[in-house]
Amino acid sequence: MNKATWLYSLWVSVMCAIFFFLYGYTGLSIGWMSFVVLAVYFGMGSKLKDVPACFCSIAAGLIWGQLNFLFIRFESSIGIPSAATMFIGITVMTTITMGLHLTVLGKTLFNRLPFIFAAVALTFSQNGGNELGLACTLMGGLLLAGVCSLGESFIFAHYSKPKPEDTSEDSEGGKEAANIP
Repeated sequence: MNKATWLYSLWVSVMCAIFFFLYGYTGLSIGWMSFVVLAVYFGMGSKLKDVPACFCSIAAGLIWGQLNFLFIRFESSIGIPSAATMFIGITVMTTITMGLHLTVLGKTLFNRLPFIFAAVALTFSQNGGNELGLACTLMGGLLLAGVCSLGESFIFAHYSKPKPEDTSEDSEGGKEAANIP
């Protein structure tokens, strides 16, 4: 591993430590959800330029999570058994969510489906409650991811060794056998 990778690892670790130190003052106990945001952000290969779309998709996911709960509560109120309400609710709401975000909203800032799914799932982890704490925690996690990306850009631009260019030539005019189509 090179110096830049180690510096980046340290940067992310320190930023996470600072975030969680400060998060401790919020009185919320769901800071772990910020790591879900980091996992999705880095798992998708997101960069700083993607933060607005990630933000919009998280917000959409929080709304979809609440709509899921409204639909499931409606089903229960008309007498549908609880196991069936979950099956029907998940099937109907996931179809609508995916369909809209993959088609109509596919070329908008609301097109990061992994963030939408994460926000819906985390809404379910709170049983549809704690909306403000959940929203603040997820947006805080996205802010943390953005700060990590800022560090990544700076660190790799300044501390990464450039790859040496291959200047070897052979008798075929500079192309090595492995590179010939």
